[in-house]
Amino acid sequence: MTRWDDVKKNISSIPESEKYVLEFTAYLVSKLIQRRRDLGLTQEGLADLTGLKQSAIARIESARVVPKIDTIQTLAKALRLKLDLIPDEEAAASAI
Repeated sequence: MTRWDDVKKNISSIPESEKYVLEFTAYLVSKLIQRRRDLGLTQEGLADLTGLKQSAIARIESARVVPKIDTIQTLAKALRLKLDLIPDEEAAASAI
């Protein structure tokens, strides 16, 4: 079974911009998985809260599909998380 950590390790042959998107998606999905587990929810329980199918959640969690931002938002909301944009201080410092 492929996992998001495996995806991150095997993306060296793609353009940097696409690599960043995949790495960030992997980061978000790992946070969603951890939160689901922390709340004691199964994939089926999360499916009930979101209206998504359990199989769709399984495909996202196992890195078989790259979820769209609206799907990530739906999952986050059901898990009582919010998405936010914050300044990237490291990037700002390296640009100077």
